[in-house]
Amino acid sequence: LELKRNKLLRIKRTELKKEYKKRRFYWGLKPDVGLKEAVKYARRGIALDLGAGEGRNSVFLAKNGFEVEAIDKIKNGLEKCEKLSQRCNLTIKTENIDIRKFRFEKNRYSLILSIATLDFFKFSEIKKIVSKIQKSLKKDGVFYLVVFSEKDPLFNDYRGRKLKTIEKDTFYVPKLKTFQHFFRKEELSKLFKNFKIIKIKSKKIRESHGGKSHLHYIIINIVKKRG
Repeated sequence: LELKRNKLLRIKRTELKKEYKKRRFYWGLKPDVGLKEAVKYARRGIALDLGAGEGRNSVFLAKNGFEVEAIDKIKNGLEKCEKLSQRCNLTIKTENIDIRKFRFEKNRYSLILSIATLDFFKFSEIKKIVSKIQKSLKKDGVFYLVVFSEKDPLFNDYRGRKLKTIEKDTFYVPKLKTFQHFFRKEELSKLFKNFKIIKIKSKKIRESHGGKSHLHYIIINIVKKRG
């Protein structure tokens, strides 16, 4: 059963593009489970959705008074995001770009979110991106981050298949043609040492994207830029 779950999760970017071309929304339309809480700590202003996908979280933010910018490497998802926002009479600015190439403007955002996105970089890259995020947030701006934990079934699966370890807890996944890093709570505490930490919490969730139910172990992070 676990192998079937893992097979479902190993989706090439080209396959995800195909999913995004379909009328249905692969990730659904409900916002991420912890986003409603994160919004409570953020002042209304400009929000940046990193790895926005089909726009479910971007639309939620726009409905709740944020001016939203959404970026993603997959254009098909952003096209659905635009159509969804238009259907809801909302305006969302989208940009088809790799996060590593995105220009993080200084002191611009009230809220930045990354949901199951920063996992797919080497940890050395993640540290650089988080540094840019910190500079790009306004005073008291909020960063909402959801990442995969080392307790996630994929972590042991990758170790069992002896995938190439690039850095500690970071694998290169040939089928995805990308890296995947699995986080530990103590590692995140160090990563956010220059932020005010509101929450770092491990959580087990059941997902049903793609039409099949499976478990994930994630870590939810809500941190705030110090004044």
